[in-house]
Parts: sequence; structure tokens; C-alpha cells
Amino acid sequence: MPKPTLRELSRQASRQRIADVALELFDEHGYDATTVEEIAAAAGISERTFFRYFATKDEAFFSTAAEDTAAVVETVLSRPSSEAPWDALQYAVEQKLSELDQEAEYERSRRYQAILAGSPDLTAHQYARMSESQDRVGEALWSRWASAQSREINPSEEADMRLVLRALVGSMLGVLSEVLMRSEDRAPEARMALVRATLEAIRPGRADIGGAAR
Repeated sequence: MPKPTLRELSRQASRQRIADVALELFDEHGYDATTVEEIAAAAGISERTFFRYFATKDEAFFSTAAEDTAAVVETVLSRPSSEAPWDALQYAVEQKLSELDQEAEYERSRRYQAILAGSPDLTAHQYARMSESQDRVGEALWSRWASAQSREINPSEEADMRLVLRALVGSMLGVLSEVLMRSEDRAPEARMALVRATLEAIRPGRADIGGAAR
């Protein structure tokens, strides 16, 4: 994967700064009550500049989640080809959880969950975006699984496997979401242990996608 140019890095940094400002305002005043004009003013930019980076304030709110999904996809695809899809996905999810436990990321995650809880409309939008994320990660798992097969895969088997792998993603993301929402009072090590214990409890039985519990 080619390294980003300095211009791309600068744009990413500006985009992240605007998203961080938006998150602070959403947390302080509520998502619905915060306007793009207020976000732009707090970030020291014009509304026109805001729209160069985000089409809507909704996109600004979900930008970090979209980047998280991209990171999980990249990690899944970088894992050894011999590794089962479930194990590759678990590794990627644990890596992301470890990052979220860093102080700055933990605070961002806390704000994110608090803002969601205060806006039913935003929560509804999140479900649609989670479905898109599930598709992207599921496609990455399918790519891994298909490339590991030494035989031709017929269309019916492909359709079934894509569905199975997408369901695996949904199961694992569901575990992560539940843990993040319900274990804020736990230390990072305890949260990780809970994630691993829960994932072990729902580990798939098929050897080609995850195998029996280790």
C-alpha cells in the first residue's frame, strides 16, 4: 500500500481536527442542537471550508468510525493467509480495542457513545452505517477465505459463504459494541478479558472459518 503524500496527510489532519471539534460541541450541546455554522466557527474555518471536508455534520460525527472500519479491513487483509477468518477478525478487533483504550481515544469513544445516547435520529443512522461496515469487513474476510481455497467455488457456495462471513462480522462487532457501552467502569485489561471470553463463547465450529474453541 503506497504511503500517503504530505498533502494527503495534511488533509487527514485537518479533517480529524474538524471532526474532533464537532464531537466536542455535540457532547456539550447535543447533536441536534449543534449547527454546521457553530462547528466551523469553533474550528476557525468557514462553512464553505467545512463542506470541503464533510458533506454533512452527520458525516463529521461518523468519520472516526469510518476510519476504524478501514483500519480493521486493512488489518484483516494483512494477516497470514493460513489464519482462519474468525482469528484474523478477532486480531483486528482486539487491535482496535487496544487503541481505544489509549487515554485520548478512550475520551473520544466516551463522547461518541454519550452523543449517540442523546440522539435517536443519529442512532438510527448508525445502524445503516454499521451495515455498510459489516459489508466491507465481510468482503475482506471473503477475499481471504476464497484465496485460501485450492478448488473452484460454485456460485451457490459463494453466496452462502458470503452470508456466513457477514454474520461472523455482525457477531463480533456486536460483542465489541456491547462491551464498550456496558463496561466503562472496567480497566482496559478487564475489558479485553471480557471481549475474549465472550468471543470464545460464540466461536464458530467450522474449522475453515474459526475452528472449535481453543
